[in-house]
Amino acid sequence: MKIQTTRFGTIDVQEDQVITLVEGMLGFTECTRFVLMDDEIGEPFQWLQSLDIPSLAFVVIDPSIILPNYHFSVKKDQIKPLETKKVEELQVYVIVTMSSDILDVTVNLQGPLVVNKNTNVGIQIVLNDPKFSTRHSLFTDQPETEQEVIEAVKKENKVASQRVAIAG
Repeated sequence: MKIQTTRFGTIDVQEDQVITLVEGMLGFTECTRFVLMDDEIGEPFQWLQSLDIPSLAFVVIDPSIILPNYHFSVKKDQIKPLETKKVEELQVYVIVTMSSDILDVTVNLQGPLVVNKNTNVGIQIVLNDPKFSTRHSLFTDQPETEQEVIEAVKKENKVASQRVAIAG
């Protein structure tokens, strides 16, 4: 299907690429259909483009790339819409808040998106844990130069694990 977007123009989306966020996202409950698109800047960033509102797109990242130990627990009833009991089927993304100063870029660790990789059904979970912030610095070591930032992203991009625990 052809979808008109504000940022990317007309894009061609296959049905099996559509991610359905069953309850939408906070502040955007009417938007339930999205597609992940690679970022022109490159990995590890991607765009989560709404198929319902052409102007709505979020930059997202797999949080394990920047925080290898990022993990949280959810109750089975919280992830019931995902129709899985296997953590391995889940992919987690966090929303990136961009800034004109690359050192001020943050990620929302309190509201991760969890997607069943097999069905492309997802939900946004709100974590009521004070250790997670909605504005966690993307660059936790605070590199001082742009080159240090680029090297930090390359280094962290090699990390590929994500942990989610499902509690009874």
